[in-house]
Amino acid sequence: MNYIQARCLMCGKIEDVGEDHQDYVKLVKQEKAPTFICDICRNRVRYESDEQRKPKKPM
Repeated sequence: MNYIQARCLMCGKIEDVGEDHQDYVKLVKQEKAPTFICDICRNRVRYESDEQRKPKKPM
């Protein structure tokens, strides 16, 4: 299996992305240093947006 090193745009963490990853084809095509959004940051953004959509509780 081939791997490519890519950097997360949000946290800066460098990960080895394998061929089975959904963004692998996009990362191989990038001319400059490959970048993507890692799973941790993706889940963090999803959680924060879900929390923002919840109605505020009255005091």
